[in-house]
Amino acid sequence: MKDINISFIRLNFIKPIIDGLQAEFAITSQDLGIPNKLLEEPLSIIPVTILNRWLERAEQLTNDPLFMLKLVDYLRFENIQYFSNWVYFTPDLAITFRRVNYGTSCLQSGSTFHGLQSGHIIKWCYNNPYLNKQGRLHDSIRIALMMVNMLTYYHGDNYVPLQINLTGPSSNQAKLEAFFGCKVNVSSAQTEVWINASVVEPSDNNQWKKQSPLRLNDAQLDDLINIPQPHDIAKSLYSLVNFSRYYGRPTVDFLADCLGMSRQQLQRRLLVHGWNFSSMTSYVLSNEAIQYMFKGYSISAIAELLAYSNEQSFSRAFKRLRGITPNQYQQKLNNKG
Repeated sequence: MKDINISFIRLNFIKPIIDGLQAEFAITSQDLGIPNKLLEEPLSIIPVTILNRWLERAEQLTNDPLFMLKLVDYLRFENIQYFSNWVYFTPDLAITFRRVNYGTSCLQSGSTFHGLQSGHIIKWCYNNPYLNKQGRLHDSIRIALMMVNMLTYYHGDNYVPLQINLTGPSSNQAKLEAFFGCKVNVSSAQTEVWINASVVEPSDNNQWKKQSPLRLNDAQLDDLINIPQPHDIAKSLYSLVNFSRYYGRPTVDFLADCLGMSRQQLQRRLLVHGWNFSSMTSYVLSNEAIQYMFKGYSISAIAELLAYSNEQSFSRAFKRLRGITPNQYQQKLNNKG
C-alpha cells in the first residue's frame, strides 16, 4: 500500500520567484494558479508537489526552460521575509553558511543543506528529492543562484565559484556556464556550489554586522518552527488540509491529488490510521480559527479565511467540536488578555 510521504515549503521561501516572474515576465500569481488569500500569509506551508506544478507552469508561460536565470536579482536570502536579517547578523561568512544550513529546515522540509570539504575545496550542497522532471531543475537553479548571490554579497559582484552542479533534466550547459562563469554539470545527484576554502576565512569585511537580528512575535515564531517532516503522517495531513482551504472547502480529492494518490488509496491510508476525513477537517479548521483569533481577526474574517460558506456555518462547526461558539471562545481569549 502506498504510504503518505510529502514535503513542504514556506511561501516566503518562494515569494522571490513570484515577485521576479511578475517583474521580468508580467506573469502574475493568478497565472500560476496561486490564490490571493495564500499570498497574504507569508509563512503558509505549501506542498512541494504543488510548487512543482507552479514551476512547470512558469516554464510554459515564459517558454524558457532556463527562466530562473532571469530572476537572479530576486533570488537572494536577504529577500526572504522574517529570515534574512538573522542569516546576515553574523561576524563572518562561515557562520552565515551554518545558519543557512540549519535555518532553512524551518523554511522547507525533506531537503538538506550541508557543506563537504575536500582538500582546499568546500562543496556547498543542497538535496531535495521531492521535486521531479523540470521542476527539479528549476529548484536546483533557484538554490544555486541564492548561494552565488550570497557569495557575491560578501565578496563582490565579480566573485565566481569554482564549479556548479545542478540536478534535474539536461539543459543548455553552454548557456549555464556562460551565465555562472564557471564549469556547470547538469543532471547531478544534488545541487553543489564549489568554492575555495579560503573564501570562508574571517576577513576585515564587516558588511554582515550592518544587518539586524531576527525578531519575531510569539505567533510568528510558532508558525516558523511548525513545519512537518515528510514521514510525519499526522502533521503532514494536518498541513495538507490547512493548505487546501485556500482553494475552497477541503476535499479528499484535493488532498489525494497533492499526494499523487488516488482517492481510494488515500481513504485506505486514513482508515489504517483510524482517521475520518470529516472529523480531521473540523479539527484542523477549528485549530486554525483559534490561531486567527489569537492574532486579532474578526469572526467573519476567520469564517471566510477557512472557506466556510458563511459565519453561521463556521459557528456551528466550531461549537460542535469546542462546545462553545467562536464568539464565546474569542471573548475568553480577550478576558485572558
